[in-house]
Amino acid sequence: MKHRRLRITVLSFIWGILFPLSLTAHPHVFMDCRTELLWENGRPARCRIEWVFDRFFSSDIIRGFDRDGDGRFNEKEKEAVYNGAFINLKNYGYFTLIRAQGKTFRPETVSGFTASHSGGRLTYSFTVDIPEEAALPFSIAVYDVTFFCSIEYDADRPILFRNVPAGQKVSYRVVQTKENPVYYNPMGAVNDNAVYNEWKPGLETFYPIEIEVSAR
Repeated sequence: MKHRRLRITVLSFIWGILFPLSLTAHPHVFMDCRTELLWENGRPARCRIEWVFDRFFSSDIIRGFDRDGDGRFNEKEKEAVYNGAFINLKNYGYFTLIRAQGKTFRPETVSGFTASHSGGRLTYSFTVDIPEEAALPFSIAVYDVTFFCSIEYDADRPILFRNVPAGQKVSYRVVQTKENPVYYNPMGAVNDNAVYNEWKPGLETFYPIEIEVSAR
């Protein structure tokens, strides 16, 4: 599968809690991101998000949570992953941002979370609701304001559309805007999850990648 390296960030707090090391420089974790936009009752209502982590980070989570060592997460182990290595993302809007009609939305909850691993790669999947007021056109972006990880969107199809009503034409484009810069400390410790709302000396800047979705 071909990918573009998109420098977005995720899960710094997890790494810091599980592995209190003193590494520096960002990013530390690498992941692939796949998204599906699902229509219900004639409108895009939900977005299914899948993260596939790099082998190094995956190995630590697999060792820590596949407690019976049978090569898969059972339901109890999935619950442990959710509570021990995912739920804190609620404090960051699950690193998902939706922008529409001049407003921004970050999900407060997710549904359908599941964790799995195969071939040494860890996968998280979950669903976020699209607010009704977020009518098309809107944009979806996945990033961590601490810039701890690097995410790759699928180069060929960064987003898939499901159950689009007959006759509706939907399109997308991937854009990087400089209207919403994110600041981070490039030499932050491995457990550094500080959020900077403005630039300060010593900080660096990155610009999130957004997927703009429109219909006609």
